[in-house]
Amino acid sequence: MSEIALYRIRLLEDWLRDRSPPWFQGPEAGPQIEGHGRLLDEHAEWVATAIRARHAELAPEDALNLLGAERGLTRYPGESLETWRDRVLGAWEFWTWAGTEHGMQTALAQLGYSSAIVPRWLSVPADWSEFDVFIYPARRSFDGSPAERHRILSIIGQVKAGHTRLRQLTYVSFGPLTWDPPGLTWDPPGQVWGDAPVQLFP
Repeated sequence: MSEIALYRIRLLEDWLRDRSPPWFQGPEAGPQIEGHGRLLDEHAEWVATAIRARHAELAPEDALNLLGAERGLTRYPGESLETWRDRVLGAWEFWTWAGTEHGMQTALAQLGYSSAIVPRWLSVPADWSEFDVFIYPARRSFDGSPAERHRILSIIGQVKAGHTRLRQLTYVSFGPLTWDPPGLTWDPPGQVWGDAPVQLFP
């Protein structure tokens, strides 16, 4: 478990001694006054550190888990602390754009993937509520694990519009991909699939 560095404070140890009457600054009483100030400084250090732990940028792992739950987010099994911290920091944007195409791309970007969202109704009007998702590496590559597949599908299910349904999820080894009617293209054009696409859903 990660720990936040103690926020060092040395204020009252010197202040109490310097503000004491002259007869409390001598060799007998002076060290006692400094000792009281040192204890108060230590207490202030713990208070200041606890306040700093309330911020997601600095929070240790246990505090970050509470901050994530407070923001309506769930940490997935095996999710690294760095990825989890990025998602907690991005919670405002995550929920602001929930239910939109941009929101889904933002959520997937927080997981480390770039994406192209393809509405199916443009080619098959009867599939008006369905969409396909193509993801490709941004900060990470798909590792092939069932846990990572579940994490991606969970995020899509959490942030997609309520009336829509994921028809197909595909991972390709590189991008960028751009969706503009009438189709999906690479930018720049002329690239090829490279490694065979991996169909993650259904």
